[in-house]
Amino acid sequence: MPGGVDRAAADGGGGGLRPEVAGMSPRPLAPVGLLAVIAALAGCARQPLTGPPELRVGRDECAECGMLVAEDRYSSASLVEREGERLYVFFDDIGCMVDFEYEQGEGTRVLERYVHDHESRAWVPGLEAAYVFADRESLRTPMGSGIAALARRDAAEALAAAHAGAVHDFKSLSVARREWMWARYGKPPDARPVEPR
Repeated sequence: MPGGVDRAAADGGGGGLRPEVAGMSPRPLAPVGLLAVIAALAGCARQPLTGPPELRVGRDECAECGMLVAEDRYSSASLVEREGERLYVFFDDIGCMVDFEYEQGEGTRVLERYVHDHESRAWVPGLEAAYVFADRESLRTPMGSGIAALARRDAAEALAAAHAGAVHDFKSLSVARREWMWARYGKPPDARPVEPR
């Protein structure tokens, strides 16, 4: 019935009153709606990665040693940029993160670091954490680094005292870890200075 009211819709058969207009169909609106959804999703996709990642314990692999991250207490993550792409890399041991960063070439840039607090297991920004570096037999970690991170310095000092360790910030931890590795495995003749990126 051109120009009239759809009686089936008015009687509850079509879901509501809908005027009939010659040549109009609700179908052309579907592609417009789809385009709006695609545009919204594309806008979301352009947001750069930032902030703590979601770690999947037992599923995510350590970028340094290749082991699965089996527990979160000593795990860490870095947000890196490679060839213009941002991605998270995970580590089962904070020592693996420090080693990974030292070994990366100029093509990988570390943007953010996150470590799990030894006590609460919550993510802490890596540059804000206090680190305990202790004997690997006293403070047992997944890969034997003897490194734990804590959100509070006083908690780090207590853990260090309990394990005869030292408290570090990230920069001094990087230097201490490299010196420990060189003392244990030998310093390569082409070793470069330790400068966290």
